[in-house]
Amino acid sequence: MKKAEKQNSTQKRQESEMAEQKIVKERFGEEEIEVIYSKSSCFPDENHPGVKRETILLKAGSVHGERAAPLTSDILFEKDVPVRLRDGVVIFADVFRPAGDGAVPAIIAYSPYGKHVHSLHLPWGVPDEILSNLQKQEGPDPGFWVPQGYAVVQPDARGTFYCYGDNRSFGTAEAKDGYDIVEWAAAQPWCSGKVAMAGNSYLAVSQFLTASLRPPHLAAIAPWEGFTDFYRHTNLNGGIPNFGFQKRVDAEKEGFTWYENTAAMAEKYPCMNAYWEDKRTKLENIDVPAYIVASYVSKFHTYGTLEAFGAIASKEKWLRVHNTHEWPDLYEYQPDLKKFFDRFLKGEENGWEKTPRVRLSVLDTTGEDIVNRLETDFPLPDTEYRNLYLDSDGHTLSDALPAKEAKEKYCADDRKDFLEFTFTFEEPAETTGYFGAHLWVETEASDDLDLFVYALKADETDALRPIIVHGAPSSGFEGLKLYSPCGRLRASFRELDEEKSTQAKPFHTFRVRKKLTPGVPVRVDIPLWPAGIKYKKGEKLKLIISGYEWNKEEWPDLKPAQTVNKGNAFVYTGGDKASYLTAPFIPKR
Repeated sequence: MKKAEKQNSTQKRQESEMAEQKIVKERFGEEEIEVIYSKSSCFPDENHPGVKRETILLKAGSVHGERAAPLTSDILFEKDVPVRLRDGVVIFADVFRPAGDGAVPAIIAYSPYGKHVHSLHLPWGVPDEILSNLQKQEGPDPGFWVPQGYAVVQPDARGTFYCYGDNRSFGTAEAKDGYDIVEWAAAQPWCSGKVAMAGNSYLAVSQFLTASLRPPHLAAIAPWEGFTDFYRHTNLNGGIPNFGFQKRVDAEKEGFTWYENTAAMAEKYPCMNAYWEDKRTKLENIDVPAYIVASYVSKFHTYGTLEAFGAIASKEKWLRVHNTHEWPDLYEYQPDLKKFFDRFLKGEENGWEKTPRVRLSVLDTTGEDIVNRLETDFPLPDTEYRNLYLDSDGHTLSDALPAKEAKEKYCADDRKDFLEFTFTFEEPAETTGYFGAHLWVETEASDDLDLFVYALKADETDALRPIIVHGAPSSGFEGLKLYSPCGRLRASFRELDEEKSTQAKPFHTFRVRKKLTPGVPVRVDIPLWPAGIKYKKGEKLKLIISGYEWNKEEWPDLKPAQTVNKGNAFVYTGGDKASYLTAPFIPKR
């Protein structure tokens, strides 16, 4: 299939709401759920080499792709090695390892994107010439790792390309596949018995999932930015359907079988149930050494990755929060990751334990970012949470509770309308960590309301200064403006899990919908994803309340979140219905 034809095929699948489907009843705990599968309509194209079991010696100095970096050592490439999973399904993996008979640790890069798909391409921030072109997309580069004495295993997920079985996404079933691949690799004669996983995005999600089942031979993980709760962090963030990106991911799952249609499942099951609970990683079960990497700029990854650092049971865990984007960072820090893997996969006494528990970036969108500031934990233990109250008089944010009750109106279904409240810093400050918005809201005629809330930096002139990130999709050479931290909630899903909620981190059950009655105010609590921002004297924090998503620039070709907004909405301030923002202020360093 030619490239243009493939793009057209992908587009047709994304746009089609009537693809061939099958429904399979599956058990999740005590619940039996009807799971929707769609027939794959995007078959492996002419760029896929097909299944051909062979072993090839890639010589030092050879080049394997236009502008690719030459290999620095001989690499033994075993192509399409069959891996039999516990239910008998066979998938295929490519193995890159040192030439010779010695046993080495293995690093697994698990995702459904194709082991033959290598390059990230500009403007995603990764120049082709720094990579060997042997790496799986978003995975560790064999051209770097094999010369360091590691094998890199790149499997295709079940149901993708020429692998058998139906494709599954993000739940226990996929975690079991990851477990089986780890144990298969450990049993190979070329493996030392020590196995790690690495990679970003989907490859990070699969690490959290696999590690939660505790494969005996999994020695360490290195998840670079990945969500850990598919419902809350991605597909139905805030209870608002937002599966345009997931449709794109599904469209890229080339194969001949069926794939689990999670977008259709979100439409069929908009409330939390056992199916969605199964796609929330049991982080408390993870106990292997972990090198976790996060940033403040991914609406899919930021919240879940930082949550994972705090929630996993691993005693040996490290966090680094960078100030760029996940793809360039993945390859820039391979030498740092090597030291971590050398310690836990090779047993080298190399001083890795002296690495600070947290290396933090703090962004200054009107100046210079702080990078790799050393901290002991995240959230920062000395965080001072302050409630900044919305005041209708002057549209300000203040530590003082306004005595007078008032309410402000905006048109919820007008993309250009929003409310804005401003806090002005009287001295330099830093807000790093979790934010929670607590609002009293009311509709005029609608029985529901979608809220998008932003806590943004502005300069002394009131001009917004959003985060500028390079290396993101559609960023180009000027960088991409990202409006964060931000959060969202469909008001009918406002029920909180009181045991898990805090002022800075509201946690919703999403199990029931409580519709609004026009004219009757209700309180909603909205978690905003974490961020670290510096402010100079005179700069401002602006709380913006809108009916729509502002961060559309990152994926301009995707459909926006589907909202229920209709007509006017109101936000209360002061008195018994005081609305406020809980913000994390950090003492001077």
